[in-house]
Amino acid sequence: MTAPDAGLRAPHRQSLRVQLLTPGDWTELDLNPATRRASVRRAVRSAARHNPGLAGDGVRLMGFLDDISRRAHEAGAFYCASLVLGDVSASAVVATALMQLSGDSEVRVDADFSSAELCAGLASVISADPDWAGADVGVVALPLVGPAVRICVTAVGVFVQYIVPVRDAGELLLSMSCPCPPYVATMTELFDAMAASLSVER
Repeated sequence: MTAPDAGLRAPHRQSLRVQLLTPGDWTELDLNPATRRASVRRAVRSAARHNPGLAGDGVRLMGFLDDISRRAHEAGAFYCASLVLGDVSASAVVATALMQLSGDSEVRVDADFSSAELCAGLASVISADPDWAGADVGVVALPLVGPAVRICVTAVGVFVQYIVPVRDAGELLLSMSCPCPPYVATMTELFDAMAASLSVER
């Protein structure tokens, strides 16, 4: 398993240190627009080492991963990692994990409610939202951070998101996805295992 060196520092909240363990074949993508191409090239080289059949797909993969990095940066993420797979048609499939803080530095978790109460209320709102129709929504306890809202959407591929209330910092969003149907069960299990390793320190 690998983890970011010394933990990640959330932008605008440098006192907040976040750590997530990922399998060794995942590659962290640099979200800095000026330097991200180097991490994209590393991700493609790593994918080709693990699956030589992807070597001829390098240019397309670089473009795809660069687009993932760009969109993650634009969404305000401070961490993004990817795993390049080969699906049954031998084309590349990319699973991703990213983290961001909701809102801005002025957002605060209400001190009048416990994290469990906040998660229960948020889960209720999401479950009633037509935009999340069909999603599996519930409150879970992550070993190192406590209560979190877990959202799982299975439609062709799988999307799993954890929403973790962080006192004095808003909500930490951990979003993971894989668009390939044959990997849905395996990746859902992996995503849940990765979320269980999430830690937040000050």
